[in-house]
Amino acid sequence: MQRFKGGLARQPGQEQDPLRLATAAVLLDIAHADGELAPAEDEDIGEHLRRAFALDEESAAELLEAADEIRSRTIDHFALTNLIRRNATLAQRIDIVKTMWRIVYSDGKLTDYESYLVRKLADLLGLEHRVMIEAKVEVLKERGESAP
Repeated sequence: MQRFKGGLARQPGQEQDPLRLATAAVLLDIAHADGELAPAEDEDIGEHLRRAFALDEESAAELLEAADEIRSRTIDHFALTNLIRRNATLAQRIDIVKTMWRIVYSDGKLTDYESYLVRKLADLLGLEHRVMIEAKVEVLKERGESAP
């Protein structure tokens, strides 16, 4: 947990807000769940971070770089989601889960592990199952698809 409060997040020249860092790391982990980071997934993450945190392109890129460093060392879903859960509103957490669904669907295929990971993270974010499903249905409607 210290990594997100002050460890890696507070390196000289690359100070990052822990909530932003945790959100970016969780989204990157979702994007890498199928073994590769597709350009569409990368764009979905960047768009979410720019919109949610009012970041410019450069700031979002720096945030993603710091989050990827954390993700590549180790990913602690409980610590990350706990930080998000305590510091983000319900609407922000729902928006994060919608972004997760956008990411996993952006490459046109949903793996069992991706589905499991979104469900797990939504639960750790304190969202009821029906809220997670509503987020999924909304994203599928955005894509012009029907819910399975």
